[in-house]
Amino acid sequence: MTADGGSRVTLTGAAELDFVDRVLTALEELFQGAGDLTDEDRTFFSLAVSEIITNIVMHSNCQGDAGVTVTADLTVDAAALSARFQDDAAPVTIALHEAELPEELAESGRGLAIAKMALDQLSHEVNNGHTWTLVRRRR
Repeated sequence: MTADGGSRVTLTGAAELDFVDRVLTALEELFQGAGDLTDEDRTFFSLAVSEIITNIVMHSNCQGDAGVTVTADLTVDAAALSARFQDDAAPVTIALHEAELPEELAESGRGLAIAKMALDQLSHEVNNGHTWTLVRRRR
């Protein structure tokens, strides 16, 4: 429990697909304890979290970064739903401001654009790995 009565969970694991499942399960458990969340907040925040954690896992594996560790810090409080992901993958510059939906028939490239649309704040910092911050204010 956080100081303002919210709930928080922190998970650490290898950047592998089973970690994505662990994060999404923990998020659903937080939602269940949060009570009066709107369906819209649950859906959009879950979608953004899923997109970002999946990108972290998939891209760290594509870069050949063996043994990447990710920490997920998930919080639900009276004001917002937030997530912070930190990893120790090799630094990669990501232009979030350029993320937009690709053509309709494109098979990939939607994740960051979808997350940006679902959130009030999405940021990415590179410093000894990557830190992603996701915030959706409660409606």
